Amino acid sequence: MLEADQAATAAEAVAHRLRQDIVAGDLAPAARLRLKDLVERYGIGTTPLREALSRLVAEGFVNGEGQKGFSVPPVTRAHLLDITSTRQMLEPEALRLAMQAGDAAWEDGIVASLSVLKREIERRDPANPAWQDSYEAKHHRFHRALIAACPLRSLAGFCDELYVQMTRYRRVMKTVLVDWNSAVPVHEELARLALARDEAAAPAALRHHIGTTADHVLPVLFGEA
Repeated sequence: MLEADQAATAAEAVAHRLRQDIVAGDLAPAARLRLKDLVERYGIGTTPLREALSRLVAEGFVNGEGQKGFSVPPVTRAHLLDITSTRQMLEPEALRLAMQAGDAAWEDGIVASLSVLKREIERRDPANPAWQDSYEAKHHRFHRALIAACPLRSLAGFCDELYVQMTRYRRVMKTVLVDWNSAVPVHEELARLALARDEAAAPAALRHHIGTTADHVLPVLFGEA
């Protein structure tokens, strides 16, 4: 039982590291994931590594190709538009439900995460990978805070998965493409509308904000708007 628990913990740890490297673009889109290379990269045995890869296949972060092994999913226009549209449908609804159910702790979480995000934006260094990691973590924290009070936990969890999938499209460019003049005001307005529990304007503003990722990424990765 102890050995099984240790193997599960090891698989979870390497799955976390693999996911991070895929999202950050350190493992390139469409790259083959050879077990020998991954064993050396992560210093782990093949059994927990295979389990980690299987988990990531289920989550959509790795492609399983039968006897051909595993690979990083490619980045495609169709997939980006798919996850963008899905987020635009689901995350505003999660926010609406959160505004209905949210208490003082939910409000405090939004205020705190906004403050942290603003400080990160102010010290921005978009070409620095370490800063990119930090910014993405703070931005993710803000989006999680907005929907933290959503009573439908499966919905909130799916929104979180879609957020990470979209993050990969920004990160494969090795920079963060944001209109920095509007970055703080946009997030301040999202927080203001959520805290005001404006069930019409807040979801609409969030829906528009989600669409800006595709607006920035499409011309860079695929040469189109």
